[in-house]
Amino acid sequence: MDSSVYTKYVFSMPMLATWAACCIAFGVSISLLGVDQGWIKFNSSSSKSQDDNNAKPTDNSLDEKEYEQMTNTLLNSNAAKECLESPDEWKRVPYFWPISRDSTRMPPTAFVPGTLHGSEKLSVEPVAFLNRDRKQFVVIVHLGKKVCGHQGIVHGGVQATLFDEITARPAFWNLPRNIALTATLKVNYRRPVLADQILVFRTQLANIEGRKATVTAKLEDVNGNVLSDAEALYISPSNEKLLPDRSSEIEKIESVYPGNF
Repeated sequence: MDSSVYTKYVFSMPMLATWAACCIAFGVSISLLGVDQGWIKFNSSSSKSQDDNNAKPTDNSLDEKEYEQMTNTLLNSNAAKECLESPDEWKRVPYFWPISRDSTRMPPTAFVPGTLHGSEKLSVEPVAFLNRDRKQFVVIVHLGKKVCGHQGIVHGGVQATLFDEITARPAFWNLPRNIALTATLKVNYRRPVLADQILVFRTQLANIEGRKATVTAKLEDVNGNVLSDAEALYISPSNEKLLPDRSSEIEKIESVYPGNF
């Protein structure tokens, strides 16, 4: 073949370097100027149908009877009974926001009530109790066999996710505008957490200073053995446009179940 044909596809090193530099510059520009600001959006004709599908209950969710039975099992745990028997100090509150176990009302992008919630995972909506001081929460969960790292042992990342979720509650209830973002989260894994059991999270506000709140938590089995513990720092953003005020939602959450406060 005529060598002149090949010359159309041969690039010199300076040409390649120039092309690579242009690509990098374009990529950095997109990252700094576009993505963070939400200026560039990738749309597809199937995005709406995908969101609709994500909003539907998954096939592996428990049926109504199984869901009710597991919820009652959580309510019959010693940790739940202690709270229910002290109505002047503890009050049950919903765990999932918006307030519904019907996943069709959950945002399709919500990780815990969506992806993590289901049979053999976070089996049912956790049972949560709020203390009168609004600085302490008790959250009772059942974790199944599909949230493991090593076989039969709950993945440390799942524990960290739930610690992040649960320690956020005292922060939300006490920081300005009832809104908070996670700044840091430290988890100490004390013992292996076996799957397919009831677990109890206890969390409380340790310190609050202006827009910052430090929250501690521990994860126990039903016998009170500490399996892991955590400390988190939350910050209420100063930019009010970043996240909306949640105070009205907090009031709604507290009004769902009857109580003495």
